[in-house]
Amino acid sequence: MLRALKWLYPGMRVKRWIAVIFVGVFLTNFGAALLIFGLLSSEDKGVARQLYTYAVLGFLVGGFFLLTGVYRLMKSLAELLPQRGRDKDLVDVAFERRYLGLGPRVVALGGGTGMSTLLEGLKDYTARVTAVVSVADDGGSSGRLRREFDMLPPGDIRKCLVALSDESPLLGELMQYRFSKADAGAPARHAAPERGPAERNLTEGAELVGHSFGNLFLTVLWRLTGDFGEAVRQAGRILSIRGRVIPSTLDRVSLVATYRDGSTVTGQRQISENAKPIDRVQLRPKPGPASRDILEAVEQADLIVIGPGSLYTSVLPNLLIEGVTEAIGRSAAAKVYVANIASQEGETRGFSLKDHIEAIRKHTRVSPFDLVLVNSSGLPPPVLKKLREGGGAVVRYDPRDFEENGCELRFAEEDLAGGKDVLRHDPRKLGRTLMTLLARAREEA
Repeated sequence: MLRALKWLYPGMRVKRWIAVIFVGVFLTNFGAALLIFGLLSSEDKGVARQLYTYAVLGFLVGGFFLLTGVYRLMKSLAELLPQRGRDKDLVDVAFERRYLGLGPRVVALGGGTGMSTLLEGLKDYTARVTAVVSVADDGGSSGRLRREFDMLPPGDIRKCLVALSDESPLLGELMQYRFSKADAGAPARHAAPERGPAERNLTEGAELVGHSFGNLFLTVLWRLTGDFGEAVRQAGRILSIRGRVIPSTLDRVSLVATYRDGSTVTGQRQISENAKPIDRVQLRPKPGPASRDILEAVEQADLIVIGPGSLYTSVLPNLLIEGVTEAIGRSAAAKVYVANIASQEGETRGFSLKDHIEAIRKHTRVSPFDLVLVNSSGLPPPVLKKLREGGGAVVRYDPRDFEENGCELRFAEEDLAGGKDVLRHDPRKLGRTLMTLLARAREEA
């Protein structure tokens, strides 16, 4: 109770509007009282008419004060909200926090750009998203941090956090900012002359080249908290994400690919760049069972989405965690596999839709999805020509590929291609289509 009195402190800019609201309530109540007296004085029509006039006047003036006070109080409170108070109205914040908080429970499994694209589309429909992200990345900035600090790779986690973030675009750009050679040795554009010489020692910034600020941010959080999972949770709070991001495992693992000729390669980056046909991928050392958070999210989900993303290096690593596939099989959720628009030049060179599905079944022994979502839009001739020259292929649904062995999968074809990069999904189209498929599944249940 005493804490509530802080609203009455000078400078809070709420007292005046609370007073206006009280005046409005008083005048409307006064008008109601006059109306009652008017009804009781029905024998004297002159007095009754006069009371009715004052009653209407009380309602009008009181209503004006009441509405003005409430509106201005909401505006004043909105200004107290960080960032969103400046970028959005309070009603928009309330909608996002309350309405989206009642949206369907969605679990997404994947990694890389495909996962962040999916999450960006889903967050417009629900704030109850759980992103289970692969931690087998060993290339680029993530790989360097992983080797230097013996930590889990933060790159894919960072992308998913930014995709679900509800903060200003500038904060997202900050998290995605990557230091380049131009940053090492060049002064800030708006640096004051008195701060020092224009040129800096190139070795000071050389170690930052190639690193993403968001990766460094997660690294510092991990060092402060001592727990990578907690660091990701804290980053989610700071970025005000709609949902949550969970690493698929907190064990430090590497991805090992065994090729059809019997040779093996260790490391996600090397696997993605090798065009030899893959027989199987494994996580080494073998990670522990899936966390309780992941299993509970899968159990309670209304929709489980697998993909899109690199088949062997982003999608399958999540399904290789002990207990994940079994939990998906027990779940009553709608289970959708989002097929890639095209096969990759490296790890899935020339793969058809059937090849993608059979690879997943081979690793999981069961089909962890009931429905396959495939892009139906065509590719421009120049893009298609370049794709074929690199050994790639468009992933299409051909019913003839699934006529044998009594395939029980259902397929849906929709225009999902993006605007600028036609080889990637459009977040808005993908999110809208998945919500439509979920609605249909609920109707059929």
